[in-house]
Amino acid sequence: MLSNEETGSCVCTSCFCIILSGWLLMCFKSKLSLSGMCVLVYLLLLVPDATVALDVNTTVGESTVLPCTLITTDPVHLENLRFYWQDERHCVLYSFNKGNEMSSHVNELYRGRITAFPQHMIRGNISVQLGKPELQDDGRVFQVFAAVFDKGPRGYVEHKQICCHTLHVAVPYTSVDLAVNEETMTAVCNTHRGFPKPLVEWRLQYLSNNSQHFVDPRDVYTRAVQDRENHLYNISSRIDIPGGLYRSVICLFHNPTLNVAVNATHALNKGEAKRSLPGWAVGLMATVVLLFSATH
Repeated sequence: MLSNEETGSCVCTSCFCIILSGWLLMCFKSKLSLSGMCVLVYLLLLVPDATVALDVNTTVGESTVLPCTLITTDPVHLENLRFYWQDERHCVLYSFNKGNEMSSHVNELYRGRITAFPQHMIRGNISVQLGKPELQDDGRVFQVFAAVFDKGPRGYVEHKQICCHTLHVAVPYTSVDLAVNEETMTAVCNTHRGFPKPLVEWRLQYLSNNSQHFVDPRDVYTRAVQDRENHLYNISSRIDIPGGLYRSVICLFHNPTLNVAVNATHALNKGEAKRSLPGWAVGLMATVVLLFSATH
């Protein structure tokens, strides 16, 4: 997370929105709009009361679009369009006013990282693209407040929140190492350097009909270690393979943010999962057999 100093500075960067709203309210209360002395006085909101809320999932370093569109059937005149994006700390990502991008209002955390689509704004598209998201951006809530001004005596309504998105940033798990000891009938599965913590799943494929048996999570022993510096996870999971006729053992790691999984399969040589006797027991049985043969 970011420092308190950075968080505090974000609050100040959105003050221009409060000033703009206060100026419009003054114009409305003084009825200057009726005399034509206050230009672009009333605010026409082109959205329903409900805010569009989405979860936006992306990968570290992969630019992603924060979508938002005004509901309108008429072209939007850019000189009448006002909108700004901010995060939950009131850090301004992007500001648009009177046909111009207001780069001076953008917080330093987002400078050079945000791209808008002016050619599509006339159709109400006020989406922006966030460049190179980082794990520090995971869980950020991004909101856009918008308004369209026009001349007329319809009155004043303050900026309304149009869209609200929660960003989820992930690092994919790319490889899986699966080792099976067919003497002790244990299996260990590892994956490294991913985010967030994955869902772990084990399956056993039956020898008879190739159907799969899901191992009860209560019989799975998983250890997750998160690196303090890069926040990535290293996962190690283990199961004791129960007795039965199985063709193979499968372990799977599912990334809940990206909705993708990596897996590994180990084919059992004997096709039978039953515990072998310890070496001393095998030797003891051999001795008993020899003694029994010698007495007969």
